[in-house]
Amino acid sequence: MLQAIRERVTGIVAIFVLGLLAVPFLFFGLESYMQAVPQDAVAVVGDEEISTSEFQTSFARYRAQLRQRLGDQYNDVAANQPAARREHLESMIDQLLLRQHARDLGMRISDRAIADILADIEAFQIDGQFNADAYRQALGAIGETPRSFELDLRDDLLTQLLPMALTDTAIVTETEVDRLISLQQQKRSATLVEVSAEPFRSEIEIGQEDIAEYYQGHLDSFTSEERVRLGYVSLQADELLEDATLGEEELRQRYEAARQRYLTPEARRASHILLAAGDERSAEEARALADALRERVREGESFADLAAEYSDDFVSAEDGGALGWIEPDDMVEPFEDALYALEEPGAISEPVETRFGWHLIRLEEIRPPQGMSFEEARPEILQEYLERQRDELFIEMSERMVDLVYADDTSLEPLAEALGLEIRETDWLTRAGHEQGVASHMEVVEAAFSDLVLLDGAVSDPIDIDRNHMVAIKVIEHEPAEPRPLEEVSDSIRERLLAERASQAAKAQAETLLERLSAGEFEGLEALAEAESLELIELDAVGRNAFEHGPQFIQALFRLPDPGEAPTLHVLEKQDGYALVRLEAVQPGNPAEASDSERDLVRRQIQFGRATYERTGLLDWLRDNTEISVIEDRL
Repeated sequence: MLQAIRERVTGIVAIFVLGLLAVPFLFFGLESYMQAVPQDAVAVVGDEEISTSEFQTSFARYRAQLRQRLGDQYNDVAANQPAARREHLESMIDQLLLRQHARDLGMRISDRAIADILADIEAFQIDGQFNADAYRQALGAIGETPRSFELDLRDDLLTQLLPMALTDTAIVTETEVDRLISLQQQKRSATLVEVSAEPFRSEIEIGQEDIAEYYQGHLDSFTSEERVRLGYVSLQADELLEDATLGEEELRQRYEAARQRYLTPEARRASHILLAAGDERSAEEARALADALRERVREGESFADLAAEYSDDFVSAEDGGALGWIEPDDMVEPFEDALYALEEPGAISEPVETRFGWHLIRLEEIRPPQGMSFEEARPEILQEYLERQRDELFIEMSERMVDLVYADDTSLEPLAEALGLEIRETDWLTRAGHEQGVASHMEVVEAAFSDLVLLDGAVSDPIDIDRNHMVAIKVIEHEPAEPRPLEEVSDSIRERLLAERASQAAKAQAETLLERLSAGEFEGLEALAEAESLELIELDAVGRNAFEHGPQFIQALFRLPDPGEAPTLHVLEKQDGYALVRLEAVQPGNPAEASDSERDLVRRQIQFGRATYERTGLLDWLRDNTEISVIEDRL
């Protein structure tokens, strides 16, 4: 294509084109064309980027946590709206700003701090102690490496440093603690009559025009989530060489070659008498004494008594010369040779010379080799062989898988045929993924909704989703986000409108009763309740946590101003309608009755609130002084 351009752009045309190209260089300079444009950034904060994949992974994790917390109340469509995605991105920008500012202030997370935190995580412990193998295995199971995990942990801790510092430096006075206790432990007394919304439901008619109008005005609430169905080829080491085996002779050879793994060596319990040579005794004298002591033992004297009297090994001498159990390579060679030359317990060696002196060695007990026989070790040997062969075959096939996808990314069929694998399919999945299967891995979900796979219809690059497990995916069906049919949501809209209008009717009725009572039609709330056949409910000194009356109602009740000496009337919403309420008294809490632990809790609440305020102010300042750009179409 470039050659074709060269051939056509000549003469006056070439001069004209070159002139047009020169204008931007004159005004903006070559530097503006050389600046790197972020290719995969959803936001740029100062000199750092938040990549699209980083945002998608974080947002998917956030939605999974939200789903777990809300349960049946979780709305996947609402959680994936553009406003929700933008809000999550803004929180990621805030975290990055805090990390950048902490680094600018010279704050760092030491290796010692990281090590202390890792040591306290139970998943990385064996018998209550940090274990490096358990650490690596736990991370491998979630597709992490120690390096990536520790980098993420370091970033998280660095993000928390400034908010923690703000909390620690917040000063709270005892007067402030008293004031908050007085508010938190406040009690309120009121009398009320309820106007339930339920009786009004039978009087309300909802027409098809009402439903259609509501539907058109709230289309976002009835939009299905974009979803795809995938075909995939899975290459997994565990599924390779299922019928492979080893001959009996090779299995036995492998057992013999690794015998020390399966059998503990023969051990011998021994005692000795050490006769050291030195200034007080020559080597010849030590040897002679050893011969004499050996003879005395043979004549019936106690080896233990002679060891206690003559041995220069003062530690063992106190225990009759006992050395405990000895395995090969535990002792110096001459000593060990002499010990293993003794044939039965009770036998005593000839005097043996080592660099420590002369020894008399008594064999006390023989413990034969222990462990797994060949028959017992056979399944383990075969399994290890198969795993090694599978690993090697997986490496070879994974390399071929990469080459095959790069050679032809239009279809999964050539890939499956060349590798002898089947093409499998997933159920429908959204950007939240699945709880099980390949779609439970966010790397697969991100690839499924990438431009390459979703828009171009190509086979994905091979994706490592676990140790020795690789997949390549292709979208086989795609349903974009679109409004659900009116017929499908008509019943839920009808119920929503019915509830709203019944509630409005109950509110209107409660306000009418308030007007009549205020106009003097009734002598009091009690008379109104009797005349209208309504139940009179008395709330005597209820606290802020009296949620049996409904959290919404209690919160509204405690937002009302103190009536002083004259009770005041109000209409407040309740869970099943509205209530006409007479607020009669407000009783402050008594700080003097609060325990030390209660005061500490209140103090921490004030500190946290103040730190939150300071954190918000700091973030506002950082945003004002940092260049931030968001690429909206990548959200």
